[in-house]
Amino acid sequence: MRREIIPSLLEIQELMLQLKDYERRLKNLELEFENYLNENLKVINDKEEELRKIIDNFKLIRDQQKEKEDKVVIYREKLSQEEKRSLTLKNPKEVMHVEKEIENLKKQITNLEDEILNLMIQSEEIDLRKKDVSLELQKMKEEFEKKKKILENEINLVKDEIRNLSNNISEKRSKIPEQDLIEFDNLLKSKNSRAIARVINKEICEGCRLSIPKAVLEKVKKGDIVNCPNCGRILWLE
Repeated sequence: MRREIIPSLLEIQELMLQLKDYERRLKNLELEFENYLNENLKVINDKEEELRKIIDNFKLIRDQQKEKEDKVVIYREKLSQEEKRSLTLKNPKEVMHVEKEIENLKKQITNLEDEILNLMIQSEEIDLRKKDVSLELQKMKEEFEKKKKILENEINLVKDEIRNLSNNISEKRSKIPEQDLIEFDNLLKSKNSRAIARVINKEICEGCRLSIPKAVLEKVKKGDIVNCPNCGRILWLE
């Protein structure tokens, strides 16, 4: 590997490390997004199911109320007929029978009206609950869509960065001789994506954070291509 291409390879390496970080971030974001969808869609579905049950219960109560109201109309009509008939009767037994029927009808009407009143109270309570749950569901959906959009935007931004970095890396790699790239790539694979290590603090290898022997350091200063005796990475002194 020629010394003059090391700065270019070092630049490529830094871009590749950035790319790796963005890919890791994308994976975490996509996992977060998936978990967010699964958890919140379940909560929303549960709330929708609760609302459906409330609506069904409301309809059932209203149907029962309508049924009883219809019965009251029928009983009132029958009561009116019996009261008129009682005025024309002469036979005491018949009169007694009709009066008993009238009393029974009045009692049934009263019971039905009490039941209707209770059903009306229930329907009002259920209707209030329906409105509350509807508002809760609407708020949940709005917050869900807002957070979902934020996560989608973050994912798309990271994908754009990955795309730009990949294009930049490909462009810079195209300018490096193939044999140098092969050596560089092989070293990258064996050295955890860091084939070239800067010399930092005058004597420390950036890759392994260990001191570089003076003899090796002198070769680096002369411009020789030298590998760190500790980690095997190519040393570079700017």
